[in-house]
Amino acid sequence: MDNFQKYLDGALKKVSFSEQENTQKRPDYDVFEEIREQIVKAREEARLTQKELAELSGLTQSNISNIESGSNRPTIATLKKIADALGKRLVVDLAD
Repeated sequence: MDNFQKYLDGALKKVSFSEQENTQKRPDYDVFEEIREQIVKAREEARLTQKELAELSGLTQSNISNIESGSNRPTIATLKKIADALGKRLVVDLAD
């Protein structure tokens, strides 16, 4: 048993139990900035003005402008209206 205990002690010294070392760090990101960029890109690809997107989505042009400028954080319901107006499907995903 004494040799086995020495073996275990030696093996455990080689193992790191530090949570910080084992935790994979993810760069911080602003989800609303990502959403804003996607909305602007999709609107421009559809060749729509903010006013046209507003009319199609039932929102106001100022609301679209505020979302695109980052001064307004849209709700899921608002994002769904924008997606529908752009002929897109809103997908919410928790990705690694």
